[in-house]
Amino acid sequence: MPRLGPPAASWRTLKSGVLLFWAAWFTIVVLTNVFDALKAGRVLPAGWTLASGYWELMLKVTAVHGTPVIIVGLLFLGVIAWQVVAAVLFWRAWVAGGRGGLAAFTVALALSAAFALADEIFVAYTIEPVHLRLLALQLLSVLALRLLPD
Repeated sequence: MPRLGPPAASWRTLKSGVLLFWAAWFTIVVLTNVFDALKAGRVLPAGWTLASGYWELMLKVTAVHGTPVIIVGLLFLGVIAWQVVAAVLFWRAWVAGGRGGLAAFTVALALSAAFALADEIFVAYTIEPVHLRLLALQLLSVLALRLLPD
């Protein structure tokens, strides 16, 4: 009887590609946020363009409740640390052939959920769809890794 669907190697390649994508994506996010923090701290020049712009966005969003800049700074550093953990876990899962992928996605999903909740707290409805789409794409990725054959 002929085999239906792509060979198992193709599914493994697809699953590996999903992990590689998220590892690379989180790495880029971390780097652009670190550059943004360095730019905000005047370590990098104001004209530095490889920066997320997230610091200014956080200042604007948290101003709704008069959040002190020091708190915003701590939140920003916390987000970067959380993203570093996600990036490291995704790279480890990719290198390990998928083992550890659930841990990586758990960290990533928790971060996206935290962002969505923060959007509600700070009435940041214009950026909330971005965080909800990330949450949905991460959930879809988890389903792909779990449901596609090995």
